[in-house]
Amino acid sequence: MITTRHDAAPCTHRVGVSPNGRATTSSEQVLYVDPFLRITCVVQPGPSVIKLHGEIDRGNCRDVRTTLDRARHIDHQLIVDLAGVTFTDISGVRTLRDFAASGGMKVRDAPRQMRRLMDLIGLARF
Repeated sequence: MITTRHDAAPCTHRVGVSPNGRATTSSEQVLYVDPFLRITCVVQPGPSVIKLHGEIDRGNCRDVRTTLDRARHIDHQLIVDLAGVTFTDISGVRTLRDFAASGGMKVRDAPRQMRRLMDLIGLARF
């Protein structure tokens, strides 16, 4: 399931406390890495969280879409966290928009720059 252009970091495990006071663990698995972008997944009760960190552009948007499509095998409901995205061009925005349109995905923390770009070109926000 891991798509990499360079060596991926190993899975990390986190321990937390659920609302009912029980210990929980989650693991963050690297799904994709290139020199500019890292995509990870945290599988948890409820929708799994896909986190993007870095830059999305014409050079990697096809790999982003492939990785997101494969992530649907992890969980049919996904939260895509874009808080770590530092740059995106129009091809990256379109890739994310098209993936969101396929359903079963919620986007959170889209950067201001990405929302502004969508407004400027007349694309509906996620």
